[in-house]
Amino acid sequence: MTSQVLIPSQSAKITALRIGAMNFDVSDTMLNSFRTNVQHIPANKFLLQDGEDGGKIIVVIDGWLSTSKTSLHGEVQLIDFVLTGDVADPTAADGKTAGLDVEAVTDALVCIIPLTIWHTMLAASPKLARANEHVQAAERARLSERMLRLGRGSAESRIAYALIELSLRLRPLGLLENVSFHLPLTQRHIGDFTGLTAVHVCRTLRRFVRNGVVETADHMDIRINDLKALSEIAGVEPARLAAEITPVPD
Repeated sequence: MTSQVLIPSQSAKITALRIGAMNFDVSDTMLNSFRTNVQHIPANKFLLQDGEDGGKIIVVIDGWLSTSKTSLHGEVQLIDFVLTGDVADPTAADGKTAGLDVEAVTDALVCIIPLTIWHTMLAASPKLARANEHVQAAERARLSERMLRLGRGSAESRIAYALIELSLRLRPLGLLENVSFHLPLTQRHIGDFTGLTAVHVCRTLRRFVRNGVVETADHMDIRINDLKALSEIAGVEPARLAAEITPVPD
């Protein structure tokens, strides 16, 4: 696999964008790089791959990205989904190379900024620095919750947690309607996210449906019918989890 060559899109014009729970007017001269580094990325294309020249951050304006790690034997662990308003920094400790694969799950609009310029922007804009801190804190909280279940949880708890986490992250984006939401994911994506096979994901979701906990349709519309039961399976308190994994307004 090779990375997608990123070519600036002349049609990708933005006047504002969201980072975490904060909105930014990109006409601000301190934030000029948001206007000049916008890219359209088609679904299933890699922005960066592990070990390639990195040293850049990726702000998602619209769409879904994923970050993942692949072993030398080909096993894939999907680390996180990067959604609208999130900031991905895949740079390794050397400050030069990517330590993760970054792939577009859906067609996406992103802003790709060299790390040195990003640090200058953070220093120049306290609001941007706070928004970035909130986004990174939310990411750390998500990863710790997921790591707990990957190491100690059953298949049911892993999938239940994933559904709750994603629903909570979609709510502030206006993509959760009552208890229903759409995941632009395959069962392979969910399997790589939860450390399970696609077959195991399919069986577990069917069990949830039979027990009336969730409903599924197409690929993949989800309706949570019994949040209390799903939360008990996942071992979470949704209100507390939401406060920890979703950035809040300053």
